Amino acid sequence: MAEKLQKYKYKSGGSSSRPTRTTRQIRPGDPDQPSPTRSESPGMTERMKADILSSLKGEISKIIREELKSALAEDFNSLKSELQAVRSEISKNMTAIQTEVDHMKADIQDVKGGLSTWSDEVAAQEVTITSLQRQVTTLTDRCEDMEGRMRRCNIRIAGIQEQPDSSSPNTVAKVIKEVLQLDRDIKIDRSHRTAATRKPGDREKPRVIIAKVHNDGDAAEILRRARERAPLVYNGNRISIFPDYTPSVAKARAAFTDIRRTLRGRKGVRYGLLYPARLRISHNNEDEEFLDPGKAMEYVRKKVIPSTEAAD
Repeated sequence: MAEKLQKYKYKSGGSSSRPTRTTRQIRPGDPDQPSPTRSESPGMTERMKADILSSLKGEISKIIREELKSALAEDFNSLKSELQAVRSEISKNMTAIQTEVDHMKADIQDVKGGLSTWSDEVAAQEVTITSLQRQVTTLTDRCEDMEGRMRRCNIRIAGIQEQPDSSSPNTVAKVIKEVLQLDRDIKIDRSHRTAATRKPGDREKPRVIIAKVHNDGDAAEILRRARERAPLVYNGNRISIFPDYTPSVAKARAAFTDIRRTLRGRKGVRYGLLYPARLRISHNNEDEEFLDPGKAMEYVRKKVIPSTEAAD
């Protein structure tokens, strides 16, 4: 820029160059001081200044534009190269991503096909499982019924002290005849005590005797007489004789114990526990049967207890 300024040529009138001359320092009052000419008037000097400033401005602007253009061109080229590299990288990544997406689509299609197959198989298995559940329920009921029929001739005797031969068939037959005051002998096929382990507080409590009566009619008569003659006493100890139910039936019948205890001794109320676990209540000439202990207790509290207490 400095070099260009040094090369600048002053122009006068736009055509001829200013003549050069040797100058010396002119002091005020110097007799050789030239007098101003008409061409060097103040107005002409101002125009020359304006021309110089205008020319300088144009040159400076041109130089600045060229410098900025050069700098921006380098930055632009660098930025363009970087954008091209990024674009190339993105293109490569997009290709890889597209490949992965295609693989995932193929896998999803395979999974859909497998799920469809498995869904059909599961539906078939559900049908099979439902059928098997019905069969298991039916077989369980049949087994429960068969076991209950096999136990029809069995009785349980609780409260007889454990002594040698205290659970033999002959001893059991003798005890039954004596306690129930039967006029004939009862044939007992076999008898034994339960193998249940004793609890810490039941060390002195004898185990229950299970006896198989030869005739089911004798077993029914023994149970009937035991209910009629309750409580039963043998050798000064209170004993109990009751049927030998299966565990599930015994549990279902035990659920009605509180209800039977509530109804016991109430006037005008008759009740009985039918096999396998059905509670029948007769009250005010109405008979009701219940399989659910909760519903039975609700009936007793709403209808039986208020009427019996009002009658008392």
